[in-house]
Amino acid sequence: MAGTITLTAQTVPLEREPGVTTRPVEEGDIPVLGQLFFSSYADSRPWTEDEATADVRKVYADEFGRFLRDASLVVPDGDGRPVAALLVVDGFPDAALPDVPFVLELFTHPDHRRKGYAEELVRQSLAKLAEAGYEQVALRISEDNAAALALYLTLDFQRWDPAADGDIDY
Repeated sequence: MAGTITLTAQTVPLEREPGVTTRPVEEGDIPVLGQLFFSSYADSRPWTEDEATADVRKVYADEFGRFLRDASLVVPDGDGRPVAALLVVDGFPDAALPDVPFVLELFTHPDHRRKGYAEELVRQSLAKLAEAGYEQVALRISEDNAAALALYLTLDFQRWDPAADGDIDY
């Protein structure tokens, strides 16, 4: 079983026009996001669509930290249904992580992968976080997820070293 890697990045304003239309998540998205979350990981997680939807509901209910709706974005299809999503919280309840906003999930429907949606969601979320006054963001990925690691390294995320982080209270 692979371990996890914690990555952090500086939040930054958008330096170019967005290449993909996004919008903030809405409460009415919960059922669709549950379906999307499930289908995005159906091959790698032993769970049901109901369980995936329950996890999305927990995000909206602040059970993983305060849900940052403005920085949590979706890429809608032509009918407005999310095909990719990024969910961000503040105050993720894990003392082993930096005390900054945390990307809980980034997922894309299998039929919509390799279109740049994940990169665009991260770029736009970083800009939203910067506008809100946050300086950094963190996330955790499986150390054997080469595609995710490549994406985040391209976006200037770096491996977090808790020993070098002077802001952490022990």
